[in-house]
Amino acid sequence: MQNIEELNEIYRKLQKACADNIKFACKDDSVKFPTKRDEDGCYDIYAHITEDFMIPSHTNELVPTGLYSTFDKKYRIAIRERGSNTKANMIVMAGQIDSGYRGEWFVSIYNGNDKDIILSNDVNRVFDNGNVIYVPTSKAIAQFAVEYVPVINLSEISVEELQEIDSERGIGALGSSNK
Repeated sequence: MQNIEELNEIYRKLQKACADNIKFACKDDSVKFPTKRDEDGCYDIYAHITEDFMIPSHTNELVPTGLYSTFDKKYRIAIRERGSNTKANMIVMAGQIDSGYRGEWFVSIYNGNDKDIILSNDVNRVFDNGNVIYVPTSKAIAQFAVEYVPVINLSEISVEELQEIDSERGIGALGSSNK
């Protein structure tokens, strides 16, 4: 009979053999590959810049990552907020990477401060010098989750037919549940 360590190793090999793949290409050798701990649900994404990158106060910028990808059409990538971004008030805007997209990934970040944010390769911590907030590129700027895209059929019916379909809520709009 096999011991628990051997069974765990067999299980890990089976998981790896059955796993779907996301293949990444990196713009160059300095691109930081996405990272994730085993127990985390999302992968961290990092900025890829060659010189300081400014996100002006109360504006939105597309931050380059240096990543390119390919994966099965049954998935999509959802770009998400990262909790530590609150230190610099960097707000990740909605973002999706579709399976057919082959261009570089960019993360749309809004600067919610009255000061500019500078992403920099030359700092090792988030700090405010009084005029500007510096954020190191060694820290992730966002996360991504791999989400399943169900295959569904869309069809059109009339409004009248739709309203005849049984529903507890019916046409009750915002606040109609009194919750």
